[in-house]
Amino acid sequence: MEQAALSGQLPHKLKEMCRIKISVAHQCGYCSTVRSNVAKAEGLTEDMIGDLFDYAGSKYFTPREKAALRYAELFKQGEHAMDKDEVYTDLAKHFNDEEIIKLGLFCAEVDGVGKFVKSLNVLSWEEACALNPKLKTNVTRIAAE
Repeated sequence: MEQAALSGQLPHKLKEMCRIKISVAHQCGYCSTVRSNVAKAEGLTEDMIGDLFDYAGSKYFTPREKAALRYAELFKQGEHAMDKDEVYTDLAKHFNDEEIIKLGLFCAEVDGVGKFVKSLNVLSWEEACALNPKLKTNVTRIAAE
């Protein structure tokens, strides 16, 4: 069993992937373009970030990471999008109860803080897309889901 499961701590890499996925979904330019150095040190690459929007078919992510990304995606879409029994049953295959709670609280924090940062217009969505044109493609993909 990996150390993260034993300690109840979620790896920065996992949290960063979920953070970026949620940030792009609500088009926060700043949050979508910044990267955690700790997550990068844990192995997060731009190729992985590019695959966040097709995570289910990606070769980059473990089943545990895919479960967390699915949860983050559904969390951002709202409770109406989620079959709670199915989602939490799937999460329980990869995370202990404490980790599931931490993941949920983390997603709630990212969603709320992201909305606040977006309201400050620190970096507009258009500026973020100019820095990283893939963002616009990813939002188009999200809208189609």
